[in-house]
Amino acid sequence: MKVKTVSTYAIAAGMGLAGFAGIALADIKKPGDYPKRPITIIVCFGKGGGSDQAVAAMQGPLSKIMGVKVNKVNKPGGGGVNCLPDFQQAPADGYTILQHGDGMASKYVSGDMDLHPTKDLTPIAITNVAPTAMFVNPKDDRFVSGGVASWDKVVAYAKANPGKLNVSNINVAMELATMGKVEEFFGFTTKQVMFDKPAQRYGAVIGGKLDVLMEQPGDVIKHVQAGKLLPVLAIWPDRFKVFADTKATGADYGLKWNPLLRIRSFWVKSDTPQEIKDYLDAVFAKAYQGDDHQAFLKRKALDIVNSYYGSKDMTKIFDDAVATYAKVFKATGQRVRKDMQ
Repeated sequence: MKVKTVSTYAIAAGMGLAGFAGIALADIKKPGDYPKRPITIIVCFGKGGGSDQAVAAMQGPLSKIMGVKVNKVNKPGGGGVNCLPDFQQAPADGYTILQHGDGMASKYVSGDMDLHPTKDLTPIAITNVAPTAMFVNPKDDRFVSGGVASWDKVVAYAKANPGKLNVSNINVAMELATMGKVEEFFGFTTKQVMFDKPAQRYGAVIGGKLDVLMEQPGDVIKHVQAGKLLPVLAIWPDRFKVFADTKATGADYGLKWNPLLRIRSFWVKSDTPQEIKDYLDAVFAKAYQGDDHQAFLKRKALDIVNSYYGSKDMTKIFDDAVATYAKVFKATGQRVRKDMQ
């Protein structure tokens, strides 16, 4: 499958930092009596995964700034769609916030959901931008020798056994398109096994049931540090500093491609009062910049690229993403919603 670049996600360095401009982070004035009770963030993916970790890292800082408890509710399933009915039924009052990601653009374009990410919703903030890597089991002697994982050995095995390399993945457009690009460039085919639950996705490779895991480095860094997974390929122009010995698609193999990035973001309903939207925009910026959250980003290797984009920049990113995914899906013969054909 020939995959074109979704260039929206080759996000310009520094763009997100501009999102802090003009926000008085030291003194954020509440709009009336909002919030006066706990706020709920609906997470569209399972516990323990990257989205869950991203929200958990923001809960404390957000609660401290707003003076109310911020709760997290996980609603996984359907590749990030099963969470939407609960969110849609909630009032547009700022007390229910949706956490999702780049799938909001791709699933709108495919028709898997009807919520436009910037028309039916108002973007508040992107707090994680993460590149992707491939991981193997450290005990898999097909790909690992002397504690060092070799992508060349993975490629050789895949070419010698067409369609038999099992990849643990998730049924989300970003990962599927990325895996398609990797297969196309290196000239092999795989069997992709899809999991919604992060623990199952990681465990399939840790337990030796599947061969390779596609995942964002920060999501599995603790498993790497525990010796349960080994990075084998950075899907990035340069090697990741956190995995300096792991070869990269660009620097080591010459793949000239702007990789797709995992984006984790927050929305409210579009008809939420504007003063509440503005308040949340400022609050998320302040929470993101706090020492505790910055330590989380560093610990989870989420500082590889700039990870913050405020409401204005996030709106542009997702408007561009909708248009770009439509072009990509049409070019690759994938389903596109009727009103975009």
